[in-house]
Amino acid sequence: MAVYFIGEEESGCCRIKIGVAKDIEKRRSNLQTGSPSELRLLGWIHTEAAFELERRLHQQFSAAHVRGEWFAIEPADILPILRRATSEGFVARNANAFQIVGYDRDAVPEYLGVWEWGDLEIDECCPFCGCLCGMAFQDASQMYHCIRCDALTDFSELSHRHNESEG
Repeated sequence: MAVYFIGEEESGCCRIKIGVAKDIEKRRSNLQTGSPSELRLLGWIHTEAAFELERRLHQQFSAAHVRGEWFAIEPADILPILRRATSEGFVARNANAFQIVGYDRDAVPEYLGVWEWGDLEIDECCPFCGCLCGMAFQDASQMYHCIRCDALTDFSELSHRHNESEG
């Protein structure tokens, strides 16, 4: 089971639903049917204690309660929760994850980021599976490795993919 965070943006106000589901995308789709606003999956946490975690999060955000399981909170409020979950926490990946948007003064590429609602460092989140386990740098291969999905990358193929889609 997973505790999910689904966001609804409506006239400058952000509401986030904190719920539990086995199939998160099916749940988002069912919620979308009854909502005039676009609903977007922000992140989720896989846990055996999903209902307990959901209850604790509802209590934590009780001052911002709107209705049902909806809270007037920002995605930035849930990012620390997802980070604390480490390898069980995931963010819904930005479609342009790790697009190079510039270079710093040492010619090191700066990336758009894997999560569009907050800054994550390159080694915090896997751009392939969204896991917040951290991308471990391997000296031998000079590449980053995700312990969750086993991806091995130096992120250059993501830049090539982006360049191909523009051209």
